[in-house]
Order: sequence, then structure tokens, then C-alpha cells
Amino acid sequence: MISANKGEWSELYLLFKLLGEKKLYAGDGDLNKLKEFYPILNMIRYELERRMEYKINDNIITILENGRIIDEISSRTFLSQAKNLFEYIMNGANGKGAFEIPEITSFLKRIHCKKVKAKSDDKSDINIVIHDYHTGLEPNLGFSIKSEAGAAPTLLNASKATTFTFRLLGRSMNDSLMRKINRIEGRTKLQTRIEELGNNKIRFKLAELQNETFYNNLLMIDTFLPDIIGQMMIDSYQKKDSNLWNAVCRTTKTNPFNFNLSLGHAHYEYKIKSFLIAIALGMQPATPWSGRYEATGGYLVVKEDGDIVCFHIYNRNMLEDYLLKNTRFETPSTTRYNCGTVYRGDDGEYYFDLVLQIRFI
Repeated sequence: MISANKGEWSELYLLFKLLGEKKLYAGDGDLNKLKEFYPILNMIRYELERRMEYKINDNIITILENGRIIDEISSRTFLSQAKNLFEYIMNGANGKGAFEIPEITSFLKRIHCKKVKAKSDDKSDINIVIHDYHTGLEPNLGFSIKSEAGAAPTLLNASKATTFTFRLLGRSMNDSLMRKINRIEGRTKLQTRIEELGNNKIRFKLAELQNETFYNNLLMIDTFLPDIIGQMMIDSYQKKDSNLWNAVCRTTKTNPFNFNLSLGHAHYEYKIKSFLIAIALGMQPATPWSGRYEATGGYLVVKEDGDIVCFHIYNRNMLEDYLLKNTRFETPSTTRYNCGTVYRGDDGEYYFDLVLQIRFI
């Protein structure tokens, strides 16, 4: 019997609901469902080495496994299964860990579904062929799926590749202060340590990113981007507010890089939005990035009320708004990633590492 967490079950719910409705509705930056929609012609997901295809013909869904027809089921049946599945998702295991749903086992066997979360080697979780009213084309688009039904997913996972190293500047920075800072413990020790450094008039200046590939990936977007992200990370700890939108607003107000904002250019907002959409649709920190997107369609979001909204890459503005308004800096484990401690480098200077991780709100 299949066991999965809420986020993973949500991928299957999305498949069933979209096959039942046969429409993909657009959403705005605040997750409101809009009237605009794209008719769905076909849906494709990969399970292990199997290509599962769901072709929509009026009210009948033809299911193919590696090109061979295995069944034909009404769209109404998929919609009914979606409704039942969503109820189990919202009530399953009190929101913790993986759980089974015995009630849908027979239907999963009928459609040859052996794995809830589809196999994915890139940013795409599912492929959908839509009819595009704007162009008249019927493109096969890859979408990344996020769900509000379970724990908030990450947009960018912490890793050694996302480590930012800051040089600590200030006359009071010495071995005595270093020892004092490193003795600070507790659940919020990272924030408290940064706060105490600030109390001693210590400034943070980005020295390097420990992974050269990630650094160059950021330079592909904007030469100021590594410094802007570093500045926003420090500011978020100092202000005790990890919300990315708020961090952008504060950085715009202080304008630490002295951009000419008098003409109305949103320098900081644009650069951070460009970074978020790159991470969402293609960039991997430790892999050289060509600038191409892998999730060619955009984002699909399963909302808490069961609605599904689409942020199509054709409407980049709404996708950018959604990403910026719905993400925050996350504090990863300081022990696991060996960060948050003051240390002296070989040059005798004092340094402090932070690991970048971004999670949906």
C-alpha cells in the first residue's frame, strides 16, 4: 500500500482534479483564482521508468502506460476521486509524516498508479498539454507543484553550496568578543549572535560565497546580486523579520548600494524577483546554469481550500509577485552546516558564515 505525506498526496490530488475539471485556472500574486483559464488536452507524469499519459476527449480520460491504452475513465469519476482524496489529505495523520489512504487503493490499481510523487530529474513535477488562446498553440509544458495542504515547502534548500561568508569589521572585533559571541546558545542563538555583534558596532561585509558555481550563477542574473542577498540575510536577522517582501522593502528604503531610485526604478525588487524565478524554474546552486528554465510552464499551487491555481511563465509578472510575497528566509541547522560561529581566517581577519535557505510561507 502506498504511503506518502500531505505534500506528496497533493500531487496526485492535483492530477485527479485537473483531469476532472479539464481546465487550468490562472492565479494572481495573492493566490486568488482568476477567470482566465487554459483548456487541458493531455497530462503526463513519470513513475519510475513508466510514462503515464492521460488524454482528455470530451468527458472521457484515456489512460496510456508507455503508449499502451490501459483504461478509459470518465472525468466525473476523477473529480469524485479528487474530492475524496482531498478530504483524506486534510485529515490524514494530523498533518505529521507519511500516511496511507486505503479507501483509494483500488482506484490507484485501476489506473496503474504505483508512486504518488512522480519521478523528476528537473524542476518539473508534471507535464500538461494546454490549448493557448493567445498563440493558438498546444505546447507541452512542465510545471512545478507546490501545496499549501501540508508543511510549507522549500524553494531553495540549504547546502554547503549556499554558504555566504562575511568579514566582520569594527574596532571592537577581537578574540575576547569572538569567544563571548560563540558562547551564546539557545533556539535563537544565530539571531542573538548577530544582534550582539551589532550591539558591538560590528559590520558584516560579504567576503565570498563558498561555492564558486553558485556565485557565478548569481552573477548571471546580476553582478550586485550576491551582495544584495547577503545584505538582506543579515538585515532579516537584525530586524527579526524573515519575510522576503519586507526585506526587499527595507533594503529599498536604506538603499545600501546607492542605486538611483529617484526615477522610480525598483532595482532591489527586480533583482530579487529575477533570482527567485530562476531558482523556481531552473537554477540549481551547485550546477552551472545556462539561463534556461526547466519548468517551462510555471507553477501549480494546491491551495488550502482545494483550489488549484496556475502561475504561467507566459505571465511572468504574476509568478514573480507570488514568489516574492510568499517566501521567507529559513534558518537551517547551524550544526549540520557548520555556520553561525565567529572564527579567524588564515589572514587574521574575523569571519562569520550564514547558509541561505528559502521556504514558502
